[in-house]
Amino acid sequence: MQITLRIFSFKYCLTCLILILFYKTSSAQDAPHKWEIKPYVGFQQSRFDWSIAGNSSGTNPNILSELIWKNLKGPGYGLDIKYHITSKLSVKIANQYSNITKGDAEDTDYADDNRQGAFYFDLLNANKGYLYNTDLQLDYQLFKTGKFNINPVIGISYNQQKFHLLESASNPESNGLNSTYEARYKGFDFGGTFVFKTDAFSIGTTVLGGFYTYSAKANWNLIPDFAKPVSFTHKANSFALSGGVNLSVPLTKNLSVDADYKINNINTYSGVDKAYFNNRNTEETQFNGANFRKNAVFLGLKFSF
Repeated sequence: MQITLRIFSFKYCLTCLILILFYKTSSAQDAPHKWEIKPYVGFQQSRFDWSIAGNSSGTNPNILSELIWKNLKGPGYGLDIKYHITSKLSVKIANQYSNITKGDAEDTDYADDNRQGAFYFDLLNANKGYLYNTDLQLDYQLFKTGKFNINPVIGISYNQQKFHLLESASNPESNGLNSTYEARYKGFDFGGTFVFKTDAFSIGTTVLGGFYTYSAKANWNLIPDFAKPVSFTHKANSFALSGGVNLSVPLTKNLSVDADYKINNINTYSGVDKAYFNNRNTEETQFNGANFRKNAVFLGLKFSF
């Protein structure tokens, strides 16, 4: 598992924020359990695409090149750590990592507007890569009646994804292909959690929106004109809509089994594409945007103390 130093630095910053909150609230009202720790495993399926135009005005043509990674599948692993500052206020750090072990990629170039006049197409393997995200969230119990409560949520988020274009057995010209596209999203989330809790189980639904900055870099290893290891970059802004359903069944006073279904949709708007070459100047064109979709199911154990 290869995670960049930037991810670790981000995680350390989040940890420092949590420690500061603990220190500031050491005299706060006690909750029945201060800590919740939940490791979990599961399975994810995702899809990702982006495109660029022929020039910086978004024309000639409006879609020049398009990449689509589809049917991306693989196992996922996660760890949630939650601390109850008071009986109503809590802070949580969530880390999730998924391997991409199966998938396909479509690479298409067009001569005319609106995906007309395709002059290049390739179907490639994409059975390598990863998806990673970490979140720091504050959760406050604003409203409670009977077994039902509503908790507003705010937080900061970091997502990193690495997708591969790999050689295909059906295409001899793709021999040696190992191109990569690495995307990062940074920003904040807001939304709420709605929980129905009984002695036998609890079920909760979370809905979050998020505003992120998007940056990506690519290494196109088989195109001689492109510079290496950074062949081109993308920068833009994104909006995310994510959510999930959690079912928690207590086994003992301090142990529960949890089942989660999570979805994550991130739409990235138009921005700037910069291409770097070995023997000519950097060129800019319009980045038309990107779309990321992920569905995941997880099973975990929640320890409370």
